[in-house]
Amino acid sequence: MKLKKAVVTSVALAFLAQMSLANASFFSDTGSAVTLTILHNNDGESALLPDQSYKTSQGTLMFGGAAGFSTVMKREAKAAKAANNALLSVYAGDSFLASKLLICSEPANPKSTATVYDGIAQSMMPYDVHVLGNHEFDYGTGFLKRYIESFSSKARYPFISGNMDFTTNDDLSSLVNKKEPILRGLLVGKKLGQSYIHKDYNTGAIFGVVSAITPTLRTISSPGTAKVTSSDIATTAALINKQVEGLQAKGVNKIILVSHLQGVAYDKQLIALLKDVDVAIAGGGDDLLTSPDVPESIQLIPGEGKPVGKYPEMVKDANGVDVPLITTKGGYNYLGRFDVAFDAKGKVSSYNKTTSYPRRVIPSSAVSRALGVTDAVNPDSRIVRAVEVPVNACLAGFAKPIASSQIVFETDRGSATVLGVRTAETSGGNLVADAFIHAYTTRAAGANLPAAGSTNPVVSLQNGGGIRQGGGTKFPTTGAVGAISRGNTFDLLPFDNRLVAITNVSAANIKEILERSCSVSTSGGGQFLQIGGMKVTCSRSGTATVVSNPTGDSYAGNITTAGTRVKDVTLNDGRILVKDGAVVANAPAVTVVTNNFTAEGGDNYPTLAKLVKVGFGVSYEQALYDYLLSFPKNSAGLPEIPSSDARYNKSTGEGRFTWLP
Repeated sequence: MKLKKAVVTSVALAFLAQMSLANASFFSDTGSAVTLTILHNNDGESALLPDQSYKTSQGTLMFGGAAGFSTVMKREAKAAKAANNALLSVYAGDSFLASKLLICSEPANPKSTATVYDGIAQSMMPYDVHVLGNHEFDYGTGFLKRYIESFSSKARYPFISGNMDFTTNDDLSSLVNKKEPILRGLLVGKKLGQSYIHKDYNTGAIFGVVSAITPTLRTISSPGTAKVTSSDIATTAALINKQVEGLQAKGVNKIILVSHLQGVAYDKQLIALLKDVDVAIAGGGDDLLTSPDVPESIQLIPGEGKPVGKYPEMVKDANGVDVPLITTKGGYNYLGRFDVAFDAKGKVSSYNKTTSYPRRVIPSSAVSRALGVTDAVNPDSRIVRAVEVPVNACLAGFAKPIASSQIVFETDRGSATVLGVRTAETSGGNLVADAFIHAYTTRAAGANLPAAGSTNPVVSLQNGGGIRQGGGTKFPTTGAVGAISRGNTFDLLPFDNRLVAITNVSAANIKEILERSCSVSTSGGGQFLQIGGMKVTCSRSGTATVVSNPTGDSYAGNITTAGTRVKDVTLNDGRILVKDGAVVANAPAVTVVTNNFTAEGGDNYPTLAKLVKVGFGVSYEQALYDYLLSFPKNSAGLPEIPSSDARYNKSTGEGRFTWLP
């Protein structure tokens, strides 16, 4: 039977009235003990396709992908409801990531109406709330708005970040729910807030969700005029404690924290300063935790590495109360499930050790059956049709070879024990840095910039964090010599970073910039610079420069401790800028070519932030593409990097950068 329009309208208005903040019935909890099933993941980062794999004794096992993940999520949600549990499903940030797959959604085009495939896939899954991560801001707030609006099938779906203010941002202010906290199903289109009240209609239980993003957001992404309202862990904790108190004042006594702080180590610091948070869910660290009470053969994908901790980890809060902390590895590889029991007063009494552990995502295949994987799943056919099919069609256009290389370049991110672009000079970093100088020499005249030469020496800088590993840790991404495709270059340099030139940069400024680069620990950091046009020596025994966190709309703070790690800087033509830690008198000024993110102070480079930049019309990926085309052609007609090229034929590079003890 169809209701008349007037009746439908009156029912809708009555529903909204019942859900209003003034109506206490929404906040009326049953007051009974309840078990809550939390389903959670983080850092999906546009890994929508089931194209990840491990080699096993039975062949190559494919895993992950949004369609398989959706099936696992719906399976676990159904099981939780069958057990009469309350249910809360959360996404703990980094919903998408710059990559050739994301480029299919045209994130860099402000006028694009292309499908946002990450949003379409996620909107087909039974999430209750999204918490924003740093990568949501990588293409600015314009694309973030498109992503949020792609959840058109969920007009009342909330996105929250407890330490952000969107009210002055032109793209996002219209989405802000000015009545805090957001209630389940309250306002159509008002999706952005700081906290969220979730009512489980199966049990009648009510839960509050508080949230936070890393306070360093402005140094690692591009939020524009969207403001981060905390500067460190302590000020973040103060904001969250106020949100908890606000929820408690409304009668909400079961509180879940969902954060995106870049790693569980930061979440532990935060929890230690909080009161009355019952469960904490972390995002941003890609940390694999497993339960000691469940066989790892059930929890882990065959071929998976060792977990880094227990699921959950117990962390004491400011009152000395143990708070369960949970997270999962990203890439749609695992869905976390945590079944936690609350007593009638809203306090955690226990958790189910047999059902609380990460669920792996393995699509059913001949290899999965040969391995005896009994929890393999059939992918969600709706996501296959709406996402996988068109994305695969888009990616096919990136597969054609554009160049060739007889060298395999090192592009790993690196660690204390692994060579990578965030820790040291690498062959891949050299390739990118040289591409910037090539772009300058071929485009300077068109941008009215001085020609490179003895009177205008040009150096290049590329932050290690902007060199990505979407296609693996080598380039070409096959890990073998041979063809390079445009897909490979987008995998390596996926962001919408544009090259800029900074002229007349003094030797003193160059030293300050390099001190920030050399302030990284042995584990590395995204600010570590791959360089071209000069040689640099740094010593770990020197004082690391310290930079305060940025405030307001700034992308960089201020130098509070001057560094003394930079020992020598010499241009390729032999002229010296820095000798034995001191700037050389009458050293020449240089032109710096870098990407706009770094030039504007990203990764907390205050010296660069203060200098005048000139754009010259090319993205950093286009610069690499053009540079590859400049090499002599091989017998197959493809430009080819020869194995004899000493700049690149060692994974450690040619000695442009040296670490001293």
